[in-house]
Amino acid sequence: MTWFCISLKRIFWVLTLVANISVITSSFASSQTASEQTLIVAFLYNFLKFTEWPDGSIKNEINLCTDKSSAFEELKTISARNVQNKPIQIKYITLSDSPEECQSLFLSRETSVESIREWIKLTQNQPILIVSNINGFLDMDGMIVLINDGKNLNFAINLEITRNSGIKLNAQLLQIAREVRGR
Repeated sequence: MTWFCISLKRIFWVLTLVANISVITSSFASSQTASEQTLIVAFLYNFLKFTEWPDGSIKNEINLCTDKSSAFEELKTISARNVQNKPIQIKYITLSDSPEECQSLFLSRETSVESIREWIKLTQNQPILIVSNINGFLDMDGMIVLINDGKNLNFAINLEITRNSGIKLNAQLLQIAREVRGR
């Protein structure tokens, strides 16, 4: 009888442990997503700080635009903060909207590849810093790609495309990039 009670207690303990691990894992996955988005917003904010746009391309504010289909609420945390003595405004736009008032365009991995290609075509050679976290973004003629290797969030730059748009990136930004194409 004692052996049977010990076995039941062990089984109960193991089931409780498995249930707790499941809860911890799912909440860790949620917080991991949230912290990745928070890191992305921090990177976007710093990209705005270390970017120089051509004269006359910034009026009263720096507009960080994103695709309306993107559910990227964390962007609001940098709204109204100042960069280069201008407040940041977050704008949600669609392909039918004109991106001319955008200084930066963030296209999240939730945006379809077809839409990203259309955005790039639409903004080609305009002084709009285009950033995404979709794999292969630089190969699509994107400017900056955010790379999550599972441990760290890094970025790579397509300098040739960036220069063709009239945008200059600070040397410090180029030094810490994981890769810089078109030096």
